[in-house]
Amino acid sequence: FLSAAFVFQTDARADRVNADDTIITATNESTTSIGLPSPPAEQFLNQQKEFVYAWTPPSGFTPTNKPLKTHLDEINFVSSDTKGYQYGITVDPVRINNLREFGTPEEVAARVVIAEVNRDGVFDVTLTKDPQVEDLSGSYILNYLSKGKRGNKQFVCKIAVDSRKLYVLTVQIKEENYTNEKQEEIMKAVETFRVGERVITSSSP
Repeated sequence: FLSAAFVFQTDARADRVNADDTIITATNESTTSIGLPSPPAEQFLNQQKEFVYAWTPPSGFTPTNKPLKTHLDEINFVSSDTKGYQYGITVDPVRINNLREFGTPEEVAARVVIAEVNRDGVFDVTLTKDPQVEDLSGSYILNYLSKGKRGNKQFVCKIAVDSRKLYVLTVQIKEENYTNEKQEEIMKAVETFRVGERVITSSSP
């Protein structure tokens, strides 16, 4: 599901974050909730000592945590309306300061495709759009289709590096559900994903 997170070399020695230092909120104009509300109302903020990110999921998504985490931080948002439609966010320590140190958008896309096609049960993986670079953040945005024994799935990934932390937002949806309407919804949600200093700056008065 989160192949993009595995193509980067991470620092396995990084300490896990103390839960006492965690702020996770979902906010709208009138409420601020601590914890994992269902569904999130507007912006979802995850602020910890070692990292921070924020984004606005589409309506009707419920945040869920894996029982066993394999990343510094990991959370999924699952659609209540469309089966197989979900967003996943991972954070991992890395030894690079920006994505360009790892490769161009095309090189990173090639590595992600190779990682995905090598997964068990996957037959074919193709890029459905040219890799994009977000001007303000330098994040890479990848679109690819994975075909396998569990069906055909469209993926959209937004990859960012800030303060030696790798942030990956991955969207997964069945190919037959990837309508023009869903494409527009996904790209709007992906555009809201901000990490590190961009979250702090945008939150300042």
